[in-house]
Amino acid sequence: MDEGGNDARSTPVSRLFPIDIARRRLVIRTPELSALAESLQEDLAVAGAFGLDWLPPEKAKLTRRGGRCSADGMLLRFDPGSPRAHTCPQCGAMYRDEVHYRWWIMNYHLWLAERAVHTAALSALLGTPRLATLAESILTRYADRYLDYANRDNVLGPTRLFFSTYLESIWLLQIAATIDLLEAAWGRSTTGDRARDRIVEPSGKLIAGFDEGDSNRQVWNNAALVACGRLLDRPELVDRATTGSTGLVRHLTTGLLADGTWYEGENYHLFAHRGLWYGVTFAERAGVDIPAELLARFDLGFRTPFVSALPDLTFPARRDSQYGVSLRQWRVAESCELGVARNPDDQPLLAALGELYRIDVPSGDTGRSRSTAEVEQNAPPVRLARASASWKALLFAVESLPSIHQATPASALLAAQGFGVIRRDRGETYVALDYGNSGSGHGHPDRLNLWLVRGRHRVLEDVGTGSYTSPDLHWYRSSLAHNAPLVNGVSQDRVDGELLGFEDRDGAGVIAARAEVAPNVVVTRVVVVFDRCLVDHVSWTARHELQLDLPVHAVGELSGVTSWEQAPIGGGQGTADGFDSVISAWRATATSQRLYLTTSGAHAWFDAVGVEWWRAIGPGPPGQPPREFHLQRMRASNGSLRSVWAWSSDVSEVEFGQSTVTIRCAEGYLATALTNDGGIRIRSTIPGIADTERLIRAAASSPRHRHVPEHRDARPRPTIVPSRALAVGAPDGEPGHVGMDTVTEDTVGFVLGEASYRRSEPTWAEAGRPTARVTVHANPESLLVGVDVETPHAVFAPRREENPLDNEHPDTNSDGVQLYLHSGGRQMSWILVPEPLHSGAVRVTSGGRAATAMEEPSARAVVSANGWRMQIAIPRSLLSESGTVPFLFDLIVNLMAPERERRQGQLVLSGARGEWVYLQGDRQNPDRALPLAIVDD
Repeated sequence: MDEGGNDARSTPVSRLFPIDIARRRLVIRTPELSALAESLQEDLAVAGAFGLDWLPPEKAKLTRRGGRCSADGMLLRFDPGSPRAHTCPQCGAMYRDEVHYRWWIMNYHLWLAERAVHTAALSALLGTPRLATLAESILTRYADRYLDYANRDNVLGPTRLFFSTYLESIWLLQIAATIDLLEAAWGRSTTGDRARDRIVEPSGKLIAGFDEGDSNRQVWNNAALVACGRLLDRPELVDRATTGSTGLVRHLTTGLLADGTWYEGENYHLFAHRGLWYGVTFAERAGVDIPAELLARFDLGFRTPFVSALPDLTFPARRDSQYGVSLRQWRVAESCELGVARNPDDQPLLAALGELYRIDVPSGDTGRSRSTAEVEQNAPPVRLARASASWKALLFAVESLPSIHQATPASALLAAQGFGVIRRDRGETYVALDYGNSGSGHGHPDRLNLWLVRGRHRVLEDVGTGSYTSPDLHWYRSSLAHNAPLVNGVSQDRVDGELLGFEDRDGAGVIAARAEVAPNVVVTRVVVVFDRCLVDHVSWTARHELQLDLPVHAVGELSGVTSWEQAPIGGGQGTADGFDSVISAWRATATSQRLYLTTSGAHAWFDAVGVEWWRAIGPGPPGQPPREFHLQRMRASNGSLRSVWAWSSDVSEVEFGQSTVTIRCAEGYLATALTNDGGIRIRSTIPGIADTERLIRAAASSPRHRHVPEHRDARPRPTIVPSRALAVGAPDGEPGHVGMDTVTEDTVGFVLGEASYRRSEPTWAEAGRPTARVTVHANPESLLVGVDVETPHAVFAPRREENPLDNEHPDTNSDGVQLYLHSGGRQMSWILVPEPLHSGAVRVTSGGRAATAMEEPSARAVVSANGWRMQIAIPRSLLSESGTVPFLFDLIVNLMAPERERRQGQLVLSGARGEWVYLQGDRQNPDRALPLAIVDD
């Protein structure tokens, strides 16, 4: 390469991709792939008009408002040529605020890095030195500037350009691919070596220092580390990122489930599977031995998004998914192309491409020219073709596709995911039960959530999640926001449900499952689906009387209620329960024994005997105004709620008997009944629907896979010592993480240092070696806690009503104390922040479900040159009133630093366990709290 300088020391070959550049140059001359190459060149011409020679001086920044329209919450359109003017695609509003510019920077870096690899791929496959020079110029600018960006004030892991490590990983992948493709085509150059030294090596070091375990984000970190290892000749990095404890093989084994779905749901499947593609591709090139069954599972993952797709080809917004996103995206089509490249005879995948490449879909902007690497910029559905893909298809897509066809969607069970779908009317009617895998951190407490979609009519659904920085995140993550049961007004425990039965035959389909949604409360949901209607039967068993709520998020008019009375709907007081997001609520004061709901796309009958009905208004789907929903409430230790949903006018009457549900249609009747042996009996006089009895009862045991919070059974029992002293057990499984300083007749003391430190970017030493001494003792009125903090730079935040950065409490970004007390079944927490301008005053903010304004600690603080001290008095009335008073106690010291907006670290009484401070908020696992007891004379 004249411009870049050939290196004759080695034969050019890709170290990342299993491709032969010379052969591929011949392949892309075919009409279909040459059209792709031409369209990518057109995109580069547009990008060149923006200019590819500028880097912003600031790093990207995440804030609550940045990047979103304040009117409707929609993401602002990314325009790479417009750093200071940003438009809402929904309402057209224009924004010029700094917070939007700082969000734009994130997209710009990703966009620019992707333009580099686009250019490098085209230069390699077209043999164009001019394009290679352009790609090298982008590498040069980043090599000049990368180390100037500060690794500070991040949201989720160390990074220089961004605010989260996984974004740096995605960006670095583009940089590494650029280096590799240039060298595979033109030989090793000084530009590539300089980029290795000033970008790949330091960026890889940051990424390697932050392990996110089983998260989808770690998939991208691993892919970036494999790329680093290959380019830097560091085989240990490749080994760690592929076969290590949180490497590629583990993710293929546990993150990608046996049915080919990613455990966090459809949205994160699409994201994680693209990252797995990089990892698998790089690993195969490096000769890493991946078991054949895991590769088969990976290949299955290309097609699974279409298994659960809704009738309009959007994916279901389960868990933390975006709402209403179509699979008709160029990025999804390219994923299918990459899958076909691996398995050319994959008929379901070819059928998916047949659907995506339909020519009767209106044409429009695919959004590829504004693509931000592997971070989605989802666009409205438009016509797609093979020329809509990107550089990856240029490298790997087959020369030409065989004759492809469209397939009629069928009923399907994603057994490992725990999602069953029964389809009717050639796929236009969609009934599903979401019962299984809880989805971990991105999961929602919505086991046994019911779906009913009729064409474009979303009768019952899940609306996913909006912005992670918005307060309404808590609503979308509550059980109340779903068509799923909850107990005593509290969101479900995070559990996995259990399938009892799934089949679709003889004119009737059955999905049955159960879940222990609260301790010792097992709820079963049986859904029977016919050609024109479904029967829904929810039942529960418990050891004591309880309140079971079943929300019905179908917008429509409810008949059979003679009057409504506005009233507080009750429910849990915690943000996680969703009731504090309810805008208004009305209770039905008089109802008939059967209610009837008319909604767009369907109508429903409800057995109302013994059921209290509510009508309420809560947040609507993300980007939409608030909307109405209904709620059924029953108080009983054992009970059931029954309904029939019909999408055909043939269904004229429904009768609820003691154990049967009878449905009358023009052609005859249907009757369903749960049997005593755990089956369901179906009787029919309608042609095509056979009389049958289905066994749905599993073994008589508790639901499997119940999620037990960590160390619940390992907590030591409190030791009681005489005369008003406190006894303490060591932190669970972490002896030595808390230094026991003193144990006297009246006081227990602890020293918190390096082993107790949750870090952000600086290590404990780099943060100035902060320490805290915590003492606890009791008198007849109070539990007295002393906190003496030594830190080189205390920073106390003023009182703020809102956190401008995210949806966490603003006082978490301040020096102060987070205090946790668990007693008598109540979980209480407070944030305490010194107010040095007010003579020792301490601002106390309560959280948790049981704390009230009348039950708060009091505190005083003193600030010194070396730190600060706080004395806290917790009323004994908050503790159990038994003679010997066992309770659980934990305390966290928040630490800030000058010139930071987010806290720098924490000292944790129950032990840091090597954790990072990111995303901790004001939460702490109660199962890690220390057991204490008071013995009064």
